[in-house]
Amino acid sequence: MRILVVDDHPMVLAGCKQIFSESKGFKEVIGAFDADGGLRAYLEHRPDVAIIDFSLPGTTGAELTREILRHDPEARIVIFSMNDGDWYVSRALGAGAKGFVSKNDDPLQLLSAVQHVKDGGLFPAIRVVSPDG
Repeated sequence: MRILVVDDHPMVLAGCKQIFSESKGFKEVIGAFDADGGLRAYLEHRPDVAIIDFSLPGTTGAELTREILRHDPEARIVIFSMNDGDWYVSRALGAGAKGFVSKNDDPLQLLSAVQHVKDGGLFPAIRVVSPDG
């Protein structure tokens, strides 16, 4: 699986590359530090999943998500952020992201989210419960 990580913090980008390089099934991890570089990298490499920081210099991950989806409506995107409130999750999913992960979560959550989104699901999975239980 080919992954694109867009984050303006070199430590976060390096950590993501390390996590994915040590995990089975991940072929390549491409990195970008801002929205312009992220869009260029997405269009050049067409990753299976893009992981985008919610807060990027000059824009948001939600805006970059919308831009990527204009070019590739089938893009599979996970937004991750230091902020994990409902507003951030709602904005990410409303922009077309298929997943949201807090940077405060266990790194295995990010791996799980990427795999789930790559397989066509949403993360976190939304489960509808009928009134009957």
